[in-house]
Amino acid sequence: MEFVTAAFLVVFDVLALVFHNSVDVGAVLVSSVVIMLIMFAMNALLAGYPNKWTHAAHTFYVVPIALMVFKTVEKLSFAIHGRDYDDVLIHIDRSLFGTDPTVWLFHHIPTLPVVVEFLQSCYFMYYWLPVIVAWELSKRRQQTRSERATHNLEELRFTIVYGLLVSYVCYLLLPGVGPRFTLHDFAALPHELPGLWLTDGLRFLINWGENISAAMTNAEAMKVVTRDVFPSGHTEITLLTMLLAFKFKVRARWFILLVGSGLIFSTVYLRYHYVIDVIGGALLAMIVLYSVPWAMRVFRNRTKDDTR
Repeated sequence: MEFVTAAFLVVFDVLALVFHNSVDVGAVLVSSVVIMLIMFAMNALLAGYPNKWTHAAHTFYVVPIALMVFKTVEKLSFAIHGRDYDDVLIHIDRSLFGTDPTVWLFHHIPTLPVVVEFLQSCYFMYYWLPVIVAWELSKRRQQTRSERATHNLEELRFTIVYGLLVSYVCYLLLPGVGPRFTLHDFAALPHELPGLWLTDGLRFLINWGENISAAMTNAEAMKVVTRDVFPSGHTEITLLTMLLAFKFKVRARWFILLVGSGLIFSTVYLRYHYVIDVIGGALLAMIVLYSVPWAMRVFRNRTKDDTR
């Protein structure tokens, strides 16, 4: 997992240097160095003090690492192109469906706060669904101490991180901000899609992670929001998580299926994504799933060569 992360970081660093006239090269390079130092320190800690606590830390530290890589990539996508491609994505949706799906949903499906609350909660579970599966596989490894349990956990970690990194590369191809800004008024979202108790707080946390503050107008938010629309990483990673949950027969797999299905639908219903983003995310999930065995062999062999 660490080797594939380092490889993608090198790619991002090279891109930053190539487009140095428009990219904050220093910020990208510093972020890459910090991420690599954290990975080195975590693996050194595990090697020096192998116990259940360091194993647990090594299993789950990939979550903040993934977030840090994500914040690194956001410095590249818009800077490289100097424009967004929402017009292209909107055109594809209209060509496929004859309308804008998010607008159609708003006008044809009654807005029920309880439904919005459920879907917003599902959307917020994006990073937590893989953690739930990893937690159960980690407990299984501790209890059985079998090679299969260890392999299953490592396959999950590698697949999710590899999938995230591939989606980050794809964000660099067609940066966009999403329909909540282009087809709707972002400031009107709380009034048009109201929830119950958790929705506003969850939206605030998601917006904060994407550099948006509550006081921003639609135009102000569009300038700073993360360009992570196409393909939908939420769709890709959630599909991978659901498939692996059933492959490894984790007890929480039916919960993962329920919440994951709601999460994928919420990407469009809550106006975060165009439908073509969801289609792209699903196709990317299949590509990642079938390329994981090859990628794991490549990086496992690289690790063995470096430890001889």
